[in-house]
Amino acid sequence: MIAGSADGRATHVPEHGIIRRVLSVLILVVAFGALAVAGYQVRTGQWHATPVLSGSMRPGLQPGDVVVTQRVPISDLSVRDVVVFYPPNETARQTVHRIVKLTVKGGTTSITTWGDANLVADQGISSLSGTTAYRVVRVVPLAGYPAIWLQNGGRGLLAIGLGSILLVAALVTILRPDKPARPPRSPGSPGGPDDSPGEDKANPRRSSGGPHRATAA
Repeated sequence: MIAGSADGRATHVPEHGIIRRVLSVLILVVAFGALAVAGYQVRTGQWHATPVLSGSMRPGLQPGDVVVTQRVPISDLSVRDVVVFYPPNETARQTVHRIVKLTVKGGTTSITTWGDANLVADQGISSLSGTTAYRVVRVVPLAGYPAIWLQNGGRGLLAIGLGSILLVAALVTILRPDKPARPPRSPGSPGGPDDSPGEDKANPRRSSGGPHRATAA
């Protein structure tokens, strides 16, 4: 691409610079959209991000993974769903296990859960309180290591932090100026292929590289 400069000279802008800017703008738009959706879902409590702290759900879930859960009505739960819940008589530690039995009696939903890697089902039957529960919908591998400190804080902030990093990277790429490429020199122009430094065009023998000797009169 050729653009004009302040002194009237043509300046060549490299094509790869234009492509990079277009891609950066697209990344910026996608990042803004992802942040908006994630921020809304986290703010309204629709999504939670919970780190996996043990290997009881191997091989599907590894320690250090993060499970993204969605708030759904308890009536939508079914056997084989993986849910995040508080085991009986525990209020500080959440468990991510699979439902293997589900019963509804007197308006109360009770679930029996099992870790995929465990040999037996979990002890005790968990009764789900309220009208909603959190079902696993996505798994982010290895993201749980930096997210463990969020266990007692704002869940879902990990997604917002990653989106912010993506935004900063895109902005830096867009705002970084491109170095204009030097236009190709045409033959005969100053400094062109026919005007090499140190070459004397007035003397054919000197320009051809031959020796120049003075002759006596």
